[in-house]
Amino acid sequence: MEELDIDLKIPDPLRADWFMTLVDIQADLIYNALVVLTSPLFLLYRSYRRATATISATERLVKRAPSQIKGGAARVVRRTWFGVMGACHVSAIMVLALILAGVVGVGIVSLYVEKPVVVRERLFFDYTEDNPSAVFSLDKKKRPFGVPLGHKVHVSLVLWMPESELNRRIGLFQLKVELLSLKGEIIARSSQPCMLRFRSQPIRLARTFVMSVPLVAGIANEAQTMKIDALMHKEKWPRTKAVRATLIPRAQTRLLPQLYEAEIVINSKPPWTKRMAYNWKWTLCVWTSMYLYVPILIALLWCFRPFLFPYAASRTVVESQNSETEVVEEEVGERRLRDRRNKPRRRTFTTTQETYI
Repeated sequence: MEELDIDLKIPDPLRADWFMTLVDIQADLIYNALVVLTSPLFLLYRSYRRATATISATERLVKRAPSQIKGGAARVVRRTWFGVMGACHVSAIMVLALILAGVVGVGIVSLYVEKPVVVRERLFFDYTEDNPSAVFSLDKKKRPFGVPLGHKVHVSLVLWMPESELNRRIGLFQLKVELLSLKGEIIARSSQPCMLRFRSQPIRLARTFVMSVPLVAGIANEAQTMKIDALMHKEKWPRTKAVRATLIPRAQTRLLPQLYEAEIVINSKPPWTKRMAYNWKWTLCVWTSMYLYVPILIALLWCFRPFLFPYAASRTVVESQNSETEVVEEEVGERRLRDRRNKPRRRTFTTTQETYI
C-alpha cells in the first residue's frame, strides 16, 4: 500500500492567472498592430535623417576634397537624392495602402456591428377620442433608425402629471401599450394600472409652506413624474413599425388624467455576439485593417512592382539590354572566327613557283 501511495501523483492545481494571461496576450497583439501600422512613418523619418546626414557629410567632403573627386561626390549626392526620393515614394504608397485598408476594414466592421437603439421622444395624446391614444412610428422612411432583428426592445413611458384635484380624485387609470406591425396587426401588448403618489393633506401643506418661495418664483412646480416600464419584446418577423399608447379610464368612470407632457423611451439590447462586437468595435477595425493591409501590399508588389520601384526597374532594364548586347556581340565574334577558320586558302602562281624553286 505504501508503494502504491508513492506511485500516485498529485495533479497540479489549475493556474489562477489565466485571465491575466489573456489580458497580456491582447495587449501584446494591440502593441504589435500599432508597431506595424506606424512602421511606414518611422521608415520615412529614418530615411530622411539618413539622407540629410549623408548629404551634409558629402557636402563637407566636397568642400575639403580637391577638384578631382568633385565628380564622384556629385555622383554620390545624386544617388543619395535618388534614394531619398525612392524612400519617400515607397513610404507614400505604403501609407496610401494603409489608408485604403483602414477604410475597407472600418466599412466591413460597420456592416457587421449593430448599434443599440436609444430613443427618447415626446408623445402627444389625442384627447378628442374616448380613449386618448398616441402613436410613435419606427419606420426608417420617417426616422433614421429602426430596431434590427434579434434585438430585445424595452419600451417605457414617462408621464409628467400635475398634482391637481382632478388627478387626485381620479386615482387609478389604465395605460395600454401595443406594438404594431407593417400591416397594422398587434405584435405585443401590455396593460397596467397607474396612479399618482399619495400625499396627505398635512404633507401637501407643509411642502407648500417650505417650497413657497421656489413655487412663487417658478423654480419648482406642483407636479409628479411617473416612469412606467411598459413592455419588453424581441424583434423578429413580422417587423415592428409603430408603438401605440392608450389611456383608459377606470371602470364606471369617464374621467381621464391631466398631463403636462408625455415621453416614450425605447432601448434595444443586441445579442451577446453583436454586443461583444460593438464593445470591441475599434479592436476589430484595427485587426481587420491589418489583415487587409498585408494582402494589399502583396498584390502591389506582385502586380505593380515597376511602379513601386521605378529606379530598380529601369536599372534592371538597362542591365538586361547590356547583357543582350554582350550576348549578341559574342555570337557575332564567334561567327566571324568560325567563318575565318572555314574559309579555304588561295595559292597564287608566284607562291607555288617559289616553293618549287
